[in-house]
Amino acid sequence: MAAPPGAGPAALRLAAAASWQVVRGRRVEHFPRVLEFLRSLRAAAPGLVRYRHHERLCMGLKAKSALLLIQG
Repeated sequence: MAAPPGAGPAALRLAAAASWQVVRGRRVEHFPRVLEFLRSLRAAAPGLVRYRHHERLCMGLKAKSALLLIQG
């Protein structure tokens, strides 16, 4: 199966950089996009991020989102 157009290394780097900026800036409204990126990255390259690290990242982002939703 061929990769979709725009799914090359440059596009992944750009998405990773954007995700990093969202997390670093603590822009919680965009955390679901970061979670989706992490899931798609895990599916595309399973060995890139260790399972435990991936799950801890996802759990932390979900927890922060839920906490701010409850507070706000």
